[in-house]
Amino acid sequence: MAIKFFEPFFMLALLIALGSLLYRLRILDLDFCRRLSRLVVQVTYPVLLFVSMYKNVNPAALQRGWIFTAFGLGTSMFLAITAHYSGKRLGLQGKTFGTLQILCTNGNNVFLPVPIVSALFGPEFVVYPVLFELGAGLFYWSYGISHFRPGPRFSLKRLLNPNMLGLLLGLVCGLLGLRLPGFALGALELVSNITVGSAMLIVGALVADLLASKFTFRREIWTVLLHRLVLSPAVGLVFLGALPLPDTLKTILLLLLSMPPLVSTALVAASFGGDEELAASGVVLPTLLSLALVPLGLMLF
Repeated sequence: MAIKFFEPFFMLALLIALGSLLYRLRILDLDFCRRLSRLVVQVTYPVLLFVSMYKNVNPAALQRGWIFTAFGLGTSMFLAITAHYSGKRLGLQGKTFGTLQILCTNGNNVFLPVPIVSALFGPEFVVYPVLFELGAGLFYWSYGISHFRPGPRFSLKRLLNPNMLGLLLGLVCGLLGLRLPGFALGALELVSNITVGSAMLIVGALVADLLASKFTFRREIWTVLLHRLVLSPAVGLVFLGALPLPDTLKTILLLLLSMPPLVSTALVAASFGGDEELAASGVVLPTLLSLALVPLGLMLF
């Protein structure tokens, strides 16, 4: 049983190691990773969200899954408040303050959980991470992304983006029973399969780049670790006992609440003038720690 819990985490760790090796061999570099990240964020990730929702959503899953959407939204709001006050106490301003907010509130809700949930519980459970991302995405795109982009702090217009459209289209098509032609669905699945492997290779390249640059451990990283790997799962532990969910779904929800920051945060920060050094270390270190700590936590739970 212990080996079963660790297998998907070992798989992801191996992909990260491969990314580091390819960086050292100069097959990957950060410029290529930025372009790859844009492809993932703007194309393959929305397709993955659509396919995962479309293939697995049904009235029964939605009846239980609304709790995941509520937790995705509610936890993001809670962490945004605590991260705001944490940043103020640290005396952060400008791009560093905004980067910390994104790292603390925006979890890796799909790239890591989808292959882990599929391997541990079966592909039919993949819909629950996607429903969680629906709630988290509502917060991130209406408010959270404003830390990186100019414009009003809160904007519903930002919800009209490929990620949210992929989620909503998959939800509607799946619930209405609209059947795509086999060749079309097959093509979309091939595109979606690019997402997780690409994201892990990017993390590996970031790991190698951090080691090569001899980075210093900044105090802000403690805040990111506290929010993503302590406060967020603590929210789940407080409420899980009262939730009308079977044990499998409670475990999946705790897994989602224990995820590190989203991989693309580091590269998005570089593109939009954020604190690139903080974003890179704030993604890499929690991700590596989570690969060891999260399976141990799930076994104990």
